[in-house]
Amino acid sequence: MKDSLGVENALRLFPDQILECWKQAYSFDIPQFSPKAVVISGMGGSSNAAKILEGLYEEDFKVPFDIDIHNDYELPIWVKEDTLVVANSYSGNTEETLSSVEAAQKVSAKIIGVTTGGKLKEMIQAKQIDGVFVDDSRVNPSHLPKVGLGVSFGALAGTLAKMGVLKLNEKELQDALDELNEVRKMWLPEIEETDNPAKQIAKWLYGYVPVLFGGRPLLGSLNAGRNVMCEVSRVFTLFFDFPEVNHVLVEATQKPDIVKEKFKYLFFISNFNHPRVLIRYKVTAEILTKQGLAFKDYQLKGSSKLTQALELPHFCAWVAFYLSVLAGTDPGPEPWIVELKNKLSQPVH
Repeated sequence: MKDSLGVENALRLFPDQILECWKQAYSFDIPQFSPKAVVISGMGGSSNAAKILEGLYEEDFKVPFDIDIHNDYELPIWVKEDTLVVANSYSGNTEETLSSVEAAQKVSAKIIGVTTGGKLKEMIQAKQIDGVFVDDSRVNPSHLPKVGLGVSFGALAGTLAKMGVLKLNEKELQDALDELNEVRKMWLPEIEETDNPAKQIAKWLYGYVPVLFGGRPLLGSLNAGRNVMCEVSRVFTLFFDFPEVNHVLVEATQKPDIVKEKFKYLFFISNFNHPRVLIRYKVTAEILTKQGLAFKDYQLKGSSKLTQALELPHFCAWVAFYLSVLAGTDPGPEPWIVELKNKLSQPVH
């Protein structure tokens, strides 16, 4: 299989992406600020980093209510000068995120940019806004955001921790990454399929529509896993969250025929899920069995919430890579993204 843009190498470097970009971000002189609310503006992988953190630390953020993840132009109408607006854009050129910066400036909100380059980096360097910019050249030579989740996560987490908004230190991060490195050893390309769960799941899913299931506190990770499946394998992938899915989906798994014939369901099970959610997994699996549907589960191995939050999307990334191997397609090029951005007169990355 051709891998012209080095997707495999970027996936191997995932833990390095996180730690290196954490350290780079944390080294910046970022002003302290005690916001009454936080909005993180970002799209795609940049948004996923924020969603992972939101789920992990929703009980620990030093703000009076949940952090808002904004995946759109401009900002929520309630944003004002005591709000922290984090403009998180891998490329620094994401037009939705740049529009959020303009909106924040109009209401004198506190702005922090997090990026690798582009217009956002230029604004930081010109001191138009505060922020950090990280160099991803060693840890993501492809510079593709779809395999740069670790860059986005590390830079954003390091920034929020330096500001005192997020309670996470480098030792906690290093411990989680050390454990992740142990967990993922069996997913790597040199491990044969008989011992490699990522290859096994990819083979099982090949030719089908993957439907991913999970629950809190890992919904952001589940979202990130879905995204990388779509972008690297180019396979249409869905995700649903427990317990909400039990109020929506179980009566809709039989029609049309393609749902019965071409959908497969993958449960991501965590010991950090609510006890009732763990019961719901089992009951739902029993119903899927009666309905004649195909499903498997993956028990997350990490001993901490942080390890599992990184484990889930990283496992999905390897599954996506192996789906590309099975299809004989190059996982790197993004011709439709290029066409879309060109038609919008936007930089590709």
